[in-house]
Amino acid sequence: MQTKMECGFTAGELSAFLKEHGVNVNKTTVYRNLDKMTENGTLLKHKSVVSDGFVYQSAKEKNNCEEHIHFHCCNCGAVIHLSDERTSEYLKSISRELGLQINLSLSSLNGVCPKCRT
Repeated sequence: MQTKMECGFTAGELSAFLKEHGVNVNKTTVYRNLDKMTENGTLLKHKSVVSDGFVYQSAKEKNNCEEHIHFHCCNCGAVIHLSDERTSEYLKSISRELGLQINLSLSSLNGVCPKCRT
């Protein structure tokens, strides 16, 4: 199975990181810039499975996110791209059989990643 793990970050974590490094930025500015970076394709935005907010990750190596589902770790927020052929074929067959139009880039499985399990 071909997977790619990336650690995401929240707006709060980014604000704290900036503050720790001597950059005092208003949270509204952080959110506005995250929204702009999401809109222009620099970042990917996923609904967090551990809070009411969102998790952001670099879109630099997007990995065709509209063609596969994702796994979100409930502990650390890591995003794993489930881009193996079997999963992709299974989802396509479900779509055909049930007449669904699944938005794969918004679809995810949630649980605990291998790193957090050990």
